[in-house]
Amino acid sequence: MKRKLLTVAALAMVTGSLLNAQTFIFNKNSSWKYNDNNTALAAQWKDATYDVTTWSQGNGPLGYGDPVTTTTATGLVTAYFAKDFTVNLNDLSTTMELGVMRDDGIVVYLNGEEVVRDNMPAGSIDFNTWSSTTIDGAAESVYNVFSIPKSKFVNGNNRISIELHNRGASSSDLRIDAYLKTTSTVTPVPCNANHISCFTSIVPTAQTGKLIIPTEHKYQLILKEGDNYTEGGGLVGGQNDFTAYVAKNSSSTDGYLSVNHETNPGGVTMAEVNYNATTKLWQLTRSRAVSFSAPSLVQTIRNCSGGITPWGTVVTAEESVTSNDVNADGMKDYGWLVEINPATAEVISQNADGSKGKLWQMGIMNHENVVINNAGTTAYYGEDGGTHMVYKYVMDTPNNLSSGNLYVLKLDQGLSNGDPVATTATWIQVPNKTKADQNNTTALAQSLGGTSFNGIEDVDISPLDGKIYFTAKGLNKVYRLQDNGTTASNVETFVGGLTTNYSFETSQGTKTEAWGDGNDNLTFDELGNLWVLQDGGKNYIWVIAPDHTQANPKVRLFASMPAGSEPTGLTFTPDHKFGFFSIQHPDSTISTDIDATGNTIDYRGKSATIVVALKNNLGTTGTLGTIETHAENTVTVAPNPTSGLVKINSPKGLKNIMVTAYSIDGKIVFNQKYSGTNKSLDLDFTKQLEASRVLVLNIEAEGGFQQTVKLLKK
Repeated sequence: MKRKLLTVAALAMVTGSLLNAQTFIFNKNSSWKYNDNNTALAAQWKDATYDVTTWSQGNGPLGYGDPVTTTTATGLVTAYFAKDFTVNLNDLSTTMELGVMRDDGIVVYLNGEEVVRDNMPAGSIDFNTWSSTTIDGAAESVYNVFSIPKSKFVNGNNRISIELHNRGASSSDLRIDAYLKTTSTVTPVPCNANHISCFTSIVPTAQTGKLIIPTEHKYQLILKEGDNYTEGGGLVGGQNDFTAYVAKNSSSTDGYLSVNHETNPGGVTMAEVNYNATTKLWQLTRSRAVSFSAPSLVQTIRNCSGGITPWGTVVTAEESVTSNDVNADGMKDYGWLVEINPATAEVISQNADGSKGKLWQMGIMNHENVVINNAGTTAYYGEDGGTHMVYKYVMDTPNNLSSGNLYVLKLDQGLSNGDPVATTATWIQVPNKTKADQNNTTALAQSLGGTSFNGIEDVDISPLDGKIYFTAKGLNKVYRLQDNGTTASNVETFVGGLTTNYSFETSQGTKTEAWGDGNDNLTFDELGNLWVLQDGGKNYIWVIAPDHTQANPKVRLFASMPAGSEPTGLTFTPDHKFGFFSIQHPDSTISTDIDATGNTIDYRGKSATIVVALKNNLGTTGTLGTIETHAENTVTVAPNPTSGLVKINSPKGLKNIMVTAYSIDGKIVFNQKYSGTNKSLDLDFTKQLEASRVLVLNIEAEGGFQQTVKLLKK
């Protein structure tokens, strides 16, 4: 779930889709008219026809007290800025991106209409209104991104007007700069068969005894409930939920795998995994439980979903709330977000004194997940229970979740039959700076009139349009909106509805299936496809195309979970070749299966964590463990099953044979090269089979020969 936007060129190369290149209407450091007389202007100052010819002019950044290109007067309460530009509406994208570096608060008008308000109070404001908070440190240099609908522009001349408000009379600085550009849009083209989202939908089905995925894909079991940890003792917990692949140095083949356990008390498994390009299998090389024990930290509870930060940490979410305070630190024990360093498997210190703490300012609630924008400035999350509301958290310092301002979403006209009545909403600030406020987030949000959506299971950000998407499990729908700072626009139902039917092509022709209930986890791939994991209904994984609309549906069916289970916590590797997710609480009556290793796997009654990919990227291409054979010279391994001693026979002989043995969990337990030409080899796997009753032998030789055989213990 680490979400990093690709460049337009890179995205085009990956997708084969047609992209409209981003075009700057005006860029950073461009010229602005400004008024720094420190007096209030007439209300008409923001109109496109207001005369600004006598105003001063200079290039951004403009202001004082910080590095600027144009220095204004100092000691300002409010300053005014205006920029004229010409557009051809045919050249604009559906939404335009406005980036603003502001210190401290801004209100932005387009042709006289307010389109953005950021770090300013709601309601009426005037020249003497101070900004809501002080922008300081690294946050002063961040270009905050806002979206303006194309419909707000006019063909020909337009004017953006900005009023910049200081924080207080003693403030030593004030600064602003901005840019405006189109956003990338994608025109999907037929699948090129090289992306994980390329598949033929499965045939709709009730849950069966096995995992059902498209015929184009395979899966591999990585770990399951009850496995032994390789370090620290203990066993992998149950109720596997959020499944986070965190890349090491941006690698798609070497990373951490963090798995939440939605148990009481809760827990998190931190594993290290890497991909073997030869066997095309993932190997688990290390696993341990995250340590939540510290004098200042209370154990977690019901670790449900979570998120991956742009700076490479994991946030785990507590889904249950308590009023207890066992360690007497003034904070309720459960109901928080907690940040973890995957490299150390330790909680990151968050308290002012440097001790380990939870993310107090993000508020207490029935947390479900969290997603953070690529700039590392804003987090979005929802509450599964309690208020059932959507929250936004704006960090005081980028890439630091310990302090910031909290907001709750309020639809301007509420819901009707589960759909927004109006397309606009407001972000209402929720007090969160004192312990009393932090301990009472939900009561404060309710008193401020936040909108209840009945079960916010997940929130995510589209890599294409930057819109915020969220599920409402109780309303059986996925919604989306455009965040404009203090307001939101384009609020709408994106997909879903209990009895809404979608049609798609399967191997048996066109099928139709009801969406059903249980919208749960959301994940975007880099092409903008939205993967929806279902907790309820038939526990499917759905995939929705980026250009889907309810009027013109583009929905496919990817997977059906084994009986009794639900899919949880899908995340992708950076190259989007592999997706990791968990199968939570399958029935003990499900069947054993054969995964990409060619081995029989058994997770009956145990939550399991798997990786899925296209067949050419994962494991065997043949059956029962055969990766590739050369008909003119296959090898035999006998006896099989065996007590340990085996003979590898090659009728015509193989030169420079390399034999590698893997345990059932993907670890290398034997690796030996045999020089020269050999027609037979005698090997002893007695010790290896004592530890793992099944081994995968990968046999390679000069000339491109490769064969993999499953070896069983007698």
